[in-house]
Amino acid sequence: MLGDQAEFRPVQWEAIEAAVSKRNRVLVVQRTGWGKSAVYFLATKILRNQGSGPSLLVSPLLSLMRDQLRAADRIGVRASAIHSGNRHDWDSVKENLAANRVDLLMISPERLANPDFRKQILDILAGRIGMLIVDEAHCISDWGHDFRPDYRRIQRLINYLPRTLPVIATTATANDRVTKDVADHSERT
Repeated sequence: MLGDQAEFRPVQWEAIEAAVSKRNRVLVVQRTGWGKSAVYFLATKILRNQGSGPSLLVSPLLSLMRDQLRAADRIGVRASAIHSGNRHDWDSVKENLAANRVDLLMISPERLANPDFRKQILDILAGRIGMLIVDEAHCISDWGHDFRPDYRRIQRLINYLPRTLPVIATTATANDRVTKDVADHSERT
């Protein structure tokens, strides 16, 4: 997928294995450019090959989603996005989700506040989500949620999902307190 010369960076494979094999909730805190997206793309690909449903990725920035869509395509992950900038694509994304032709669905956190989205999209995914991914997970913490208040809704989604569903949260911006806060949010029931 990444070429003959590709090698894992320290703890990339361990994070993938923790999510895929152990079905754990994993927090990946690494610098920008380290390959956090490779972790969840490869985990998604492995889970899909094992018969799991699509992954759901919550990502805060449209430009980041566009980059993630291109990166997913390069490694063979069929990714789609639903956000405010692509309303004209929503029907085809919904159709592809229903037909199981999407490996990973990217959404902005604000989608979780939209009742139509929850009814139309989350209902399609109900019981089929293979993994939840939270990018820029530091926004869940008490110092980051002012930037994106809808990150707090992720907690409700986590509580709704089966405890055995793998979750990967990624960030390049987290001190010890934020790391603990994010971990606490992923564990609450």
